[in-house]
Amino acid sequence: MKKKLIVVLGFVLLLTMTAFAQDYPKFEVPVGFSFVNVHPNIQNFTSFNVFGGGGGFVYNFSPLFGVKADFMGYTQGSGQKVFQDGNLIGNVSGNLFTYMFGPQIKKHSGKFQPFGEALFGAAHTNLDANVCKLEGCGSGSGSNNGFAMEYGLGVDIPITHSIQLRPVEVDYLYTHFGSNHIAGASTSQNNFKYVAGVNFTFGGK
Repeated sequence: MKKKLIVVLGFVLLLTMTAFAQDYPKFEVPVGFSFVNVHPNIQNFTSFNVFGGGGGFVYNFSPLFGVKADFMGYTQGSGQKVFQDGNLIGNVSGNLFTYMFGPQIKKHSGKFQPFGEALFGAAHTNLDANVCKLEGCGSGSGSNNGFAMEYGLGVDIPITHSIQLRPVEVDYLYTHFGSNHIAGASTSQNNFKYVAGVNFTFGGK
């Protein structure tokens, strides 16, 4: 029994040493284009897209695990208008910036290198909005800070030793703002985020 236990422990130790002996970059810098399909949760408003981009920084402390910082900015300059019976009943426009941090899990080998992430942080918006309901109209403008988090998956395709193509990253992006912009409006948004770009890698053997 003891011999079997020693063999099993030796095998686990060998696998662990092999994994940590793999070549992997110590740092990653992803940059790219992004859009977010925003669900404002305001009556009579449908979802709409905001476009932008940004980048991030990843420090890998093992072949599988790293810590990521993500910074993105978006704009919707023309705004979204809602009409009912030919009358304008609401409009909204503004910018969105997110700053998030969290763990990343990634396979650093092969022609395709999938990854997953869970990020938490803050969002900042500059918003102008007007909404009319049966009980009256509400409006607001200004800046607002709130909570943000996202969960997502993506894949990188190595082109050279230090450059990887990132054709797709998809995330669930949740934001929660205070209600000072529009009285009575929901302050939580469940959004879809897409990113495509390039990932630069540094360090490693």
